[in-house]
Amino acid sequence: MELPSKETLVKLYRDLVTARRVESELWAKQGNLAGSGGGAHRGPGEEVIPIAFCNNLTSTDSFCPNFRTAYCFFTKPGFSLKDVVATSLGRKGEGINNTRFSPEHGTMPGQGTLGESSVRYLGAAVASSIKETGDIVVFIQGDGASNRAPTHEAMAVAAAWQLPIIFVIQNNKYGMGTSVEKSYNIEDLSVRGLGYGFPSERVDGNDMIAMYLTAKKHVDRCRAGGGPSLIAADTYRLRPHFEGDSQMYRPKGEVAEWWKHDPLPRYAKELVDLGVLTNEDIEQIEVEVRAEIKAVFEEVEDLPKAGSLEEIVNTAIAEL
Repeated sequence: MELPSKETLVKLYRDLVTARRVESELWAKQGNLAGSGGGAHRGPGEEVIPIAFCNNLTSTDSFCPNFRTAYCFFTKPGFSLKDVVATSLGRKGEGINNTRFSPEHGTMPGQGTLGESSVRYLGAAVASSIKETGDIVVFIQGDGASNRAPTHEAMAVAAAWQLPIIFVIQNNKYGMGTSVEKSYNIEDLSVRGLGYGFPSERVDGNDMIAMYLTAKKHVDRCRAGGGPSLIAADTYRLRPHFEGDSQMYRPKGEVAEWWKHDPLPRYAKELVDLGVLTNEDIEQIEVEVRAEIKAVFEEVEDLPKAGSLEEIVNTAIAEL
């Protein structure tokens, strides 16, 4: 396996640290990252998957992350950390790109019903194909949403029309309170792609280097006209389904065991073992990231409120 360049390896690490720290700060700031009133749907430990893909995309490619990791949008060309914080805190300002709805940068509003967004992003792949823009679509959703009818319909159309879209199942082992073992009769979720005639692959979604290389391979193939594919990325939901969830459905000790596989310290150790970073480098990156996040929050807090999502969408549509 040929490793990515040192520059790429370090950037991936910095992105991972930034994602973890900004998610924590957003949670501390809001107390409810999702703004749903029922507790945030947090995603620490699952950041590797969107980061690996975003580092292989362009500013005009369309990208839909699993809703738990939307704070990773700053790693996609076209967006910044300031965009993520401003969108999450409901602020607007000159030069701010709303990460929830910026069609020019490949994002569209999600749906409250899991799986429904797959059809919308399929439409982006259709548009790219018709207009011959060369843009691709990466659609990521959880193992629960991947079991819903809209997803299967989107995959069927993508296969029939050979559209430039990559489907990713972010298998964090639970769809709300239902374990993946109870909702699938297969262990390797990537084999579902075979039924559609997709190239498919399973990967450790907590292994940054393996995830990056897998993402790059499928992105390059798709961009070259190879059509759709399916990736099943295995990870784990370290947080409750929502903050406040009693998690009575999880076996005792399971979460603690999976924290031992947290991708952040795992990747840090790997880079040290490879000689890419030293422990001093890692400490310095931590200091720099925390300072950057602090500065961004201070800047965003002075921005005016953005209004409702409906108002944001209507304004954006009017400007198209």
